[in-house]
Amino acid sequence: MRRSANALLMLMTVPVFLAGCATNVVRLEAAGAMQARSRAAVTATASYFDAIEQRRREAAAALVASDPSCLPATPLRIQVPIAPTAPAAPLCLAGGAPAAGYTAFEIDIGSSPRAVLEPRIALLAAISDYANALAAILDAPKTDVSVEITAFADQADRLARFSNFVAGTDLPNVNAAVASEQAQSLIALIAFASDLAREAGQTKDVRTLVIERGAVVDRALGSLSVQVTTWGRGAARNADDLYGNALFRTYIRNRASLSADQREQLATRVFAAREAAKEGPARAAQVADALDLAAKAQGGLRDALAGRLTSQQRRAAARLNIDRITRALGLIASLATPA
Repeated sequence: MRRSANALLMLMTVPVFLAGCATNVVRLEAAGAMQARSRAAVTATASYFDAIEQRRREAAAALVASDPSCLPATPLRIQVPIAPTAPAAPLCLAGGAPAAGYTAFEIDIGSSPRAVLEPRIALLAAISDYANALAAILDAPKTDVSVEITAFADQADRLARFSNFVAGTDLPNVNAAVASEQAQSLIALIAFASDLAREAGQTKDVRTLVIERGAVVDRALGSLSVQVTTWGRGAARNADDLYGNALFRTYIRNRASLSADQREQLATRVFAAREAAKEGPARAAQVADALDLAAKAQGGLRDALAGRLTSQQRRAAARLNIDRITRALGLIASLATPA
């Protein structure tokens, strides 16, 4: 009789066990899809960065070659006319004050969108793993999220290789107070991710850590969004504006002595620099928007974890915020698509 009862109990338990396994498999597949989407978004930006790097190198070389006063050095100190009647003057300044009717600018030829945007995109990819873990807990409170948490911690730890990024020195046009806040918030975020990884196998402890310390993610994303927006409005446009203006000046001065092919090549560089001057701020705005979406998503998920919600409300919160993360990754992926 006891053997029959045990057999019956096993038969009753198997479907439940299999259903649990099936749910976990579906969830892991969903997590894998999100990770694949985030990696694809990061990879998609590589072609954009490569194209921009090539164009900037060509523009910088053309700028240096456009005037005998210039040397292939960075930063390059140039003078540009501010008065319509300003007499002709050398483009580059070795030292001293600019000529009458001119103002001086420095161009850091080594600075590029890749240096500024790449670490922020890497952070957004890490946040997608973190948000996916929170959504999984909302959907199934006792689920194992060690895969997602470990991926988040690994990604966050790799951010340390962007030493200027963590030190807050990769955006020189942003004031020191904000840069200092960036350094502090990123260090706190990396430590938070490391602590989460140590508790990754205990969903209850992960949830507690997120509720108690998850605001460090808000601070990191918030400061980075402000910085990217500031950079996009200023530095992202200035260098390309200066390239375009200096090359146009060269075209005006030398068009009579250039062949048709040489004029075409120089005109092409002028147009490319001016197009880049419009494109840089637009691309920076996309990254800032993506960071804002990621901030809303992880903040919404954390609030839902801390609240007293029904299972239906939890799942709705999970779906809403995973959709936000998906849209954020879509914005990043679209960087590689011409505007």
